[in-house]
Amino acid sequence: MSRKILLGWLLCTLALRAGAEPGATRIARWSGDAKAAFLLMFDDSWPSHFQVAAPELAKRGLTATFYINPGKGEYQKFHGEWESNVWKQGMAYGVHTMTHKGVKDFANADWEIGECARIIRGIIPGGATRLLSYGQPGVGKDAWNITAPQLDELLLKHRLISRPPFTGHGAVYHLKTTAEMLALADKAIANGGMEYLVIHGVERIIPKWSYQDFWALKQEVFLPLLDGLKERRDRGALWIADHIAAHQYEREREAAAVQLLATTDRKISLRLTCQTDPQLYDQPLTLVTRVPAAWQQCRVTQGTNQFRRAATAGHELSYPAQPHGAPLTLEPAD
Repeated sequence: MSRKILLGWLLCTLALRAGAEPGATRIARWSGDAKAAFLLMFDDSWPSHFQVAAPELAKRGLTATFYINPGKGEYQKFHGEWESNVWKQGMAYGVHTMTHKGVKDFANADWEIGECARIIRGIIPGGATRLLSYGQPGVGKDAWNITAPQLDELLLKHRLISRPPFTGHGAVYHLKTTAEMLALADKAIANGGMEYLVIHGVERIIPKWSYQDFWALKQEVFLPLLDGLKERRDRGALWIADHIAAHQYEREREAAAVQLLATTDRKISLRLTCQTDPQLYDQPLTLVTRVPAAWQQCRVTQGTNQFRRAATAGHELSYPAQPHGAPLTLEPAD
């Protein structure tokens, strides 16, 4: 986030919390008005992802992005888990190429990247042109035979967004303890930004196999990490998101504006506009609106969507809004 945008967000937040008039609205910096965002990423389609990682994430109501290789042996042996189970537990998939063996030339790269994207879009329901996350596989320099501009061309063609770099964020490789990993989350909370962790294998205790997956993260580190992230999520400090959701939110937030249409003691009307492509950027934004003190329970309506929300003790109402949707109305729900 640029310094100018950050300053504007801080000034808007301070004004709203300092007693602004009913109807004053800000776009929350992160979904749910969390202070920061944190991303968990799992590479290489290892069996421990569906045996350990996804169930433990789902148990805590957390999500992550799993970067899969549909042409890799471990994926093919357990393709049913990836096609029928993991994503249904609330997990997202990212493109990690088909085979994780590198690319011979541009045509081969087009297949390695594009076919992986096609398979993911075929597994998980949604638009055939929707954005997907791309994670560059770690292969030898001689095995990656396209240029950076050629890669950019393929990412654009297949509607992919590169994730942040692995450097300094790899579990086991860079960060070895729960405390080191949670320090990333606390860094994001302190500066209001986004941080992330890239994980390969996770230790299996049950089922116990004759070998562990690549760079297996011990459960005595992994499970307390998830508990620590959940605790920060539950107190409103962290939004645990998949990469594309966080990317969409950030782009939409920077391109969005809220207009107050009308306000009375019984209704507040707003319009949220956003200068992004609605086919690619459809992540709900969180709005925070000052409401009259008497509005303890509120009804929010946007088009055909209607739901209730409770105002805070400071008379702020936090709620999701579609960035390219109809105007919004807020009313007391009594």
